[in-house]
Amino acid sequence: MLQHLAKEQVLSIVDYEGLIDSVSKALIKLHEGGGIAPPRFSTSIKGNWWGLMMGYVEGMGVGVKVVNLYPGNAAKGLETINGLVILFNGDDGSPLVTIDGGSLTGLRTAAASALSVKVTNASTKVLGFIGAGEQARYHALVFSRVFKVEEAYVVSRGERRLSEFLNYLRGLGINGHRASGVSEIIERCGTIIIATTSTTPVLNVKPRPGEHVISVGAPKPVVEIDRGVLEGADCVIADNREAVLNEAGEDLSNLRLIDLSEALTGEVRCTVGNGYTIYKSVGFSILDVAAAHHIYTRYTSGAGR
Repeated sequence: MLQHLAKEQVLSIVDYEGLIDSVSKALIKLHEGGGIAPPRFSTSIKGNWWGLMMGYVEGMGVGVKVVNLYPGNAAKGLETINGLVILFNGDDGSPLVTIDGGSLTGLRTAAASALSVKVTNASTKVLGFIGAGEQARYHALVFSRVFKVEEAYVVSRGERRLSEFLNYLRGLGINGHRASGVSEIIERCGTIIIATTSTTPVLNVKPRPGEHVISVGAPKPVVEIDRGVLEGADCVIADNREAVLNEAGEDLSNLRLIDLSEALTGEVRCTVGNGYTIYKSVGFSILDVAAAHHIYTRYTSGAGR
């Protein structure tokens, strides 16, 4: 019988540094021709986003994911991201494992964001969060495990979600604060994580020199960063250039986008300095394959049991 790993098992199995390393290796493999990432199929059902994607990474296998985004679930106390990932053997096509897609998506998105912090050499001592949903939680979790994080400032439209997120941060050992607004986050934080479902820009003010902005909300119609803020950045990194150009809600035309894999290999440099940097992610299949391979390898080695 095909093994299924639920959210609780995924979170007990994952090794955060190992996950980030797996994502890094997969991105570099793709860049060097050792992977395939077909365009994903996506549609809207009753105003909610659904995506179907698959990818292949040499030595890791083939991953297929069905995932959805139901923003209205937050008010019902339900998870906003649901999905399922199937990992197949890349040599003979046999299915290896099914994995909870919501937790895997949250972890791999945060792992790729962590790589953007590493390549830009951004500060994580004080984090800023615009949005306090599931993606914010996964970023706080992963970042607290691999970086030195002391404080966080948060803005969110929902009072209950904000309070719950501040409590969650304290549980991770992070001193969380309510920010008066985006301006205070820009004033105080070294890395700013935007994870919303807003269809209008939530970052309209240019960050300070040396700050790093991570935008991971969702593909279209989500728009998180104003065009002027994008134009003012020293450099803009994409988790995958083609995916971001095709699927991001922001206007990225005529901007020089650096693929995260190019920064990882050292072909292109994008580090914080006299200006600010931006990382834009819409998520794509190679991240899922890398995370699924990491979780499956950990499971078969006996981790979490």
